[in-house]
Amino acid sequence: MTPRRVRVLHVITSLTVGGAERLVLSAACRLAPERFEHAICCLVEPGALAAEAAAAGVPVHTVGAFPGVTRPLAFLRLRRIIKQVAPTIVHTHLQSANLYGRLAARLAGVPLVMATEHNVYAHKPRRYVLVERALARWTDVLIAVSANVQQFLSRQLALPPSAIRVVYNGVADAPASAASVAELTQRLPAGLPVAAVVASLTKKKGHPVLLRALAALRQKGVALTVLIAGDGPERSRLEAMSEALGVGDSVRFLGTAPAPPVLAVADVFVLPSLVEGLPLALLEAMLAGKAVVASAVGGVPEVIEPEVNGVLVAAGDDSALADAIARLIASPELRARLGQQARATVGGRFTEAAYLASLDEIYTRAVQAIAA
Repeated sequence: MTPRRVRVLHVITSLTVGGAERLVLSAACRLAPERFEHAICCLVEPGALAAEAAAAGVPVHTVGAFPGVTRPLAFLRLRRIIKQVAPTIVHTHLQSANLYGRLAARLAGVPLVMATEHNVYAHKPRRYVLVERALARWTDVLIAVSANVQQFLSRQLALPPSAIRVVYNGVADAPASAASVAELTQRLPAGLPVAAVVASLTKKKGHPVLLRALAALRQKGVALTVLIAGDGPERSRLEAMSEALGVGDSVRFLGTAPAPPVLAVADVFVLPSLVEGLPLALLEAMLAGKAVVASAVGGVPEVIEPEVNGVLVAAGDDSALADAIARLIASPELRARLGQQARATVGGRFTEAAYLASLDEIYTRAVQAIAA
């Protein structure tokens, strides 16, 4: 007799294009389908990645609004979805889903509740922190995407670090098609080096730091093209800023674009973030063999060893970022060496297979514990 698969419901804000969302999709579509049956619940709109989940046969449910004190019906819909799916495990992701998803799961009588913290939220209102401290005692497994996030969460929740598991994000090789690379190349000025950033256009990603660095490089006579892949609420402000700084002709805002062709045409990958957990875009760039310069925030220093497999700069320091980009642009040999070591680092420790294996072990142990 074939054992019944363990049903897992992932709860997240939406399936728009982003790191946490892609990790949920990875787990739901590829984590041991012979032993786990996955579904996803989005609090708001399903988002662009929902089609990929549906194509893989993963049901996607939608609450349609953020639950909360002012939206009790949304919270009741969330609880009703959880009861209808009847999962053994509810696994929540990102701040709102971690808050309301765990509470709804416990009220729905779910046997196992897990939560992953993907970011460092240093300015949560005190009331949220107090609620999350209470919820932590109702949570069977707390997961952080890096040791830095683990330490932050430990302090915020007043828990020992050992109470929080570290599961590093992981990525898979995704070569770009020749056609996509050719199409993007045609949009670029010939003969200029290319720096690229792949990130949502939000304040925490630090795009203004990169634009100011680009302006400084132009003043020093360093010419390059910057590709900004991603979309978000800061786009219009960033476009206006690039024009105001006089670098608008050197910047290409690509919108939501697949990372592989962007990385394929890039000479340097830049991550100017002010806050991070452990960004997938960084791991993808390193796995693609790109020389990277990144802010030393969150879990980034757990991946990048300075001058061995990348370059680290202080967050918000546009002068240091400009110097690092200029140095990489000027030396193909340095770029090649750093890129080769970057690929080896990610291929050894930060793969999608390693990420899924860690989740598999956590889910399996937890289910075995309640069955004993």
